[in-house]
Amino acid sequence: MTVSRFGKPRLPTHDVEVSQAHSHDWSAVAVSTLGFVGIDIEVWRPLANCRQLACQVMTDQEARVFEGIPSELTVRKFMELWTRKEAVLKCAGLGLRQDPRGLHTGWDEPAVQFGDVQYYLNALPVCGQLVGHLASHAPQKIIMRSLPSQLDAWPK
Repeated sequence: MTVSRFGKPRLPTHDVEVSQAHSHDWSAVAVSTLGFVGIDIEVWRPLANCRQLACQVMTDQEARVFEGIPSELTVRKFMELWTRKEAVLKCAGLGLRQDPRGLHTGWDEPAVQFGDVQYYLNALPVCGQLVGHLASHAPQKIIMRSLPSQLDAWPK
């Protein structure tokens, strides 16, 4: 495995793209032979400074929508938007070296434009307090796998 100058892992001899994420006790890995891929997950948790964090990562348009979200949903919605942005930035090979305010993902658009490239976003299945997104250059079939020991944690 090699790592790009921005820290993105790659298996060059097999032309396999890899993206990884972790939050608390959870890990996620995305693997693609069809093109670039990015994944991000976050465990939902209370954030006392959620609105302050929002100002540091949201475009003006995203922030206007965020202001109208009921307070009981702000942290969850913030984390959903955050994982959308980070998945795209990882797919682009930049990670958080790019200011997330320069990337407009919106809240539920299936595809976003960043630079000259279109990125397709897929929400990962909600698993308890886990939020996540997968980004790729092409709308392709997504196959989800988990370790057998974790299957009991997935909602039925």
